[in-house]
Amino acid sequence: MYRFLDSVHRGRNELWRYAFTVFLSFIVSNLGAGFIAAIFIAAAVILSRGVLSPEIISGGFSGPILLLLVAVSFSASLFFLYVGVRFIHKREFISAVNARGYLDWRRILRGALVWLLIVGVVDAVSMILDPSGFRFSFNPSSFGWLLLLALIAFPVQASFEEIFFRGYLMQGMWSVIRKPVPLIILNSAIFAVMHWWNGTSITMSLSIVISTFIIGVALAVTALADDGLELAMGVHIANNLYVSVIHSSPDSGLGDLPSIIISPTDPYSSPVFLIIASLVMILILFRGRYDDVLKIFRDHY
Repeated sequence: MYRFLDSVHRGRNELWRYAFTVFLSFIVSNLGAGFIAAIFIAAAVILSRGVLSPEIISGGFSGPILLLLVAVSFSASLFFLYVGVRFIHKREFISAVNARGYLDWRRILRGALVWLLIVGVVDAVSMILDPSGFRFSFNPSSFGWLLLLALIAFPVQASFEEIFFRGYLMQGMWSVIRKPVPLIILNSAIFAVMHWWNGTSITMSLSIVISTFIIGVALAVTALADDGLELAMGVHIANNLYVSVIHSSPDSGLGDLPSIIISPTDPYSSPVFLIIASLVMILILFRGRYDDVLKIFRDHY
């Protein structure tokens, strides 16, 4: 029934293969990104002829500079995940995305457009009801750099997270947990905990973990109901682009960004908002296919 999850059996699944792939995808890739960052700092210090110090530059790793590091880091992570699936697990990389054997770009676009529609409508209503919580800060020059870097960084970052968590990891867990609901809950909990360090305070980190768990459940349900990751990838990419380019908060892990709209707190961390938005998203994406969603919960029993 879940051809996408059953794709895990096309390859080798000993525990050491998962441990090695995770090590490559997270540890080795981040060490590589750190090495590149060190080169960047050294070059900046040398070119500035001593005006800038390493401490000043490293302290400025926020906003656009951090977006560049995100692009480098997650590109490396995606590359090593490919190496792990293809050569360590010995199966086709596309099998961690879907069972169709090809990437469906229309599904990615559909997921992205639906989520942009939802958050756009919510923003419009919120601005009408309480405009004091929004500050417009559009600057053409800085916004252009933000848009370019975000379009480079977030499709890679969001795609890696979807393929790793909702694809590779959830497929591996399916080998042990053969019930979709416990699988979704455990997978989403791991996904949420990994985002603890995105917050700038304990309160913000806790809020991010709760919010990430909710969206993780929604994306896992979407992936299982559609038997593939493309819709979830589209939603994830659109969400990250929106909260960085269109409407951001300095409390987020990326710090101050020259977005079009800025709010003092993360406008999308509310659990109530995410639950409602996720339900609306699923209702729109699976209009006429609700049985594909309901089967997930029926298969739990």
